[in-house]
Amino acid sequence: MDAVCGQIIFPHSIIIYKTITTEVVWFDCWTRAYIHEASDPSRHVTLIDSDLHSPEGLALDWVQHNLYWTDSGDRTISVASADGSRRRVLISTDLSEPRAIAVDPKRGFMYWSDWGTRARIEKAGMNGVDRQVLVSEDIEWPNGITLDVVGKRLYWVDSKLHLICSVDLNGAHRRVILSSSERLGHPYALAVFEDRVYWTDREKEAVYSANRLTGQDVTSLAEHLNDPHDIVVFHELSQPAAPDSCNLNGVTNGGCDFLCLRAPQISEHSPKYTCACPDGEELSPDTRQSVTSQSDSMAETTLSSLLTSSPEEPAISSNTTAEHSPTQVSSTTPDSLSNLSHHCKCGSVFPIVATVVFGVVCAGVYLVYRNWRRNSTKSMNFDNPVYRKTTGETEEDEIHIGRTDGLAVKGEDDSRNTVTAGSRTDTWLPSYAGTEWHLAS
Repeated sequence: MDAVCGQIIFPHSIIIYKTITTEVVWFDCWTRAYIHEASDPSRHVTLIDSDLHSPEGLALDWVQHNLYWTDSGDRTISVASADGSRRRVLISTDLSEPRAIAVDPKRGFMYWSDWGTRARIEKAGMNGVDRQVLVSEDIEWPNGITLDVVGKRLYWVDSKLHLICSVDLNGAHRRVILSSSERLGHPYALAVFEDRVYWTDREKEAVYSANRLTGQDVTSLAEHLNDPHDIVVFHELSQPAAPDSCNLNGVTNGGCDFLCLRAPQISEHSPKYTCACPDGEELSPDTRQSVTSQSDSMAETTLSSLLTSSPEEPAISSNTTAEHSPTQVSSTTPDSLSNLSHHCKCGSVFPIVATVVFGVVCAGVYLVYRNWRRNSTKSMNFDNPVYRKTTGETEEDEIHIGRTDGLAVKGEDDSRNTVTAGSRTDTWLPSYAGTEWHLAS
């Protein structure tokens, strides 16, 4: 075990361990891309070697056997099965510089520190739900955090304020364990076991311990180290046994086809676990199986239809109208085209709008033309019985009113008269005195 303990305090690494199998898991921060599992150097196994940017903190769910880690490079908190074969991003919003992480499988919560512009310590369910802020005041650089599972308290070190503090698991009853720039040069990570708190100091290149209740009796445990980072205490009491909710009554992995994650135990009615899907997928209605998310499926279907479908597809029912009825796909259309019909509806809006605009323009042109024709019509006013022209023409022209020889008269009101003015003859309808007579050109 000396070799294992020698790697517990290892420069530029973030480590955890499994007490039952005596295995150690760590990030190799020099390569920035590996998580290893080993009980001796001959059994190093690479678990995850992709999509790791700047891993900062690492924690083990020793009951459900899942790994949790923070990544300040892409500002995420992720989870993976212990063998690294199944993984998912749990939290990817409102994270600035996520640092350390700790888990409590018995109660179903995970805790992490964030030393970004709005430094804080938060917690959420181990399935990523029910997120809460525990500490957001009088905090600057919260680096390491650790849990006293038995005492139900969370401890952290603040490298800028030179503090070791603790709160209960709801963020209340805050205590300052140790405050000293001399004792705490640049504390980075810490661990708690029984009545002692242990921490690494990168400035002093040493490991110290003190009474976890009073902060007294500060003791140097190791000195002249090369930039020590993480530290853990190797003891089975630090990982107390708890029921494995995902593997009860003969049900393996909770019946989930991907990940089974411990749910936060807020009340006695809280679910014991929830299933989780790979990134980009979502749970089916049975909450056990993973299916492609609707948004991704719609995007893929639309792209596929644009590349492969002919102009006649999909078939549209014959009784569908463009203006009054929505576009309908034939009942024999397969389900994979259901999203495509939605996009077809959206695509049909443009020709409809163009048709309406064209009709409005035509109607406007017609009204303008009719108004122009009406204004261009010449008119003459006569006062019976003299029938004098009032259009301003000279009165030298003779006007003869009489019935034409070949004109058929259907009635008194329907008879037609002929007006001769010089060499021009017009036919028009008579009217009573004061009536306006319109002369067509």
